[in-house]
This record gives sequence, structure tokens and C-alpha cells, in this order.
Amino acid sequence: MKIKVLGTGNAFNQGARLNSAFLIGMKNVNVLIDCGFTVPLALQKECIQFSSIDYILITHYHGDHYAGLASLLLGLKYVSPQYKKLTIIGPGDIQEKVIRLFEVLYPGTENLINDLNLEFKAVNHLGEKLMTKHFNLEIHPMQHSDLALPVGYILEKNRFKIGFSGDTSWHDGLSSFIESCDKLILECNFVHRVGEGHISIEELELSALIQDKKKHIYLTHLHNESANKANELGYNFLSDGEELSFKV
Repeated sequence: MKIKVLGTGNAFNQGARLNSAFLIGMKNVNVLIDCGFTVPLALQKECIQFSSIDYILITHYHGDHYAGLASLLLGLKYVSPQYKKLTIIGPGDIQEKVIRLFEVLYPGTENLINDLNLEFKAVNHLGEKLMTKHFNLEIHPMQHSDLALPVGYILEKNRFKIGFSGDTSWHDGLSSFIESCDKLILECNFVHRVGEGHISIEELELSALIQDKKKHIYLTHLHNESANKANELGYNFLSDGEELSFKV
């Protein structure tokens, strides 16, 4: 399994980091985790065709995690012609969310999704399990903005489990999520705890579970201050364009 890091930044692209997103490459299948504003740009910078993607998993409905879907789908029509089915997975009514996105960003083009070979799969934001042809998926509830329906995903292939937290505060439910993962890409927006919405390095330092699994955890949703502190304390932290490789 190879993971191309398309972006590691937050909603403001602090530190000139692109929106946090990841492309998982497995045998004959490519899975995109989140599709924020900058993802179409990141894919093109890495010379990755939009049409090569088989699945898109959306963790929640904030612009830096799903607004790039409209441009990517337009691209499948006009710049990277689709040659295989694309399955889009997300919490709640993902198809309705995509239609509303087109209505706001590209009015009059929302019927485009009927011209493409798309399958929408809605998952329960309170948690469930989903089996696909290529991998198994666990959906875990996260705490971020309730209206955004935040979830984390654990993708399983050949008994190897890798987790993606999306955006979340530190909360009790994280323990079982973290314990289930062989590897984990975890958001860490702040150095110090500043309220709800995101995890801080301060909270990671207080968690015995995090310290026990520290070498298997990779931090994202960063800016210069949080990345520098993570480096100082010996955490794995990600950079745009980096590639991870795991044996599965």
C-alpha cells in the first residue's frame, strides 16, 4: 500500500500547506481520502489523472475536505475523461451534498453527475461497517462540527488497518478508534488546547495511548508552529507531497 500525501494543511492553508488529503494506492485500486479546495491542484502537480481514482471517501462537509469534489467531477467530464466507475462515500446524504455543492459553485451544471459513471454510498455518521469489492471500511463518529457530520475511517486490506481521523476534537471515542489501527493519520491543528474542534499536541502528550503508539501515528492538518513542535517532541508529521509505503 502506498499513500501519496496530497496536502497536510488546515482550512487556511497556513504555512502554504494544501488541504489535508491522501491518495491510497493498492493493487488495481486508488482511494482518495477527502477532496478539499486544493485537491484538484495537488493531483495535477503529482501528474495523477482524476480518472484514475476508484473511490473518494469524505470525512465531513467542510470546504477544505469536500469542496474540491465539484472541480474534480467537472474534470472527469472535460479534462480527464472517465473510463471506470467512481464510488463516492460519505456520511449522510452524500449525493444531495454533491448536488448542492454544484448549485453553489457551478450553477446550472448539477445535472453533470447524471452524465458520469458514479455510485454514491451514504454511511451512518454514528458508526457502521461497510464492505466494498476492494477493501473493508469502519466508520467511527468524530467530534468536530455536528452539522458537518464528522467521521473517521479505518480502511482494512489483508488484515492491515489504517485510520484517517478527519477533523476532530479529543474525545472518549478516540481510544477505541486509535487502538483498532495498525497505522493512523491523525489531525493535530494546534500546539496548545484552545477549545473544541481540533486536537492539540498538548492533548497528545497527555495520552498514554498516543505515547504507546507514537511511532505508528502520522500527524496532519498542521501549520508551521504545530509541525515544528511535533518535530521537537519526536512525532511523525507529514508534509505535502510525501509518500508513505506499508506492506499489507
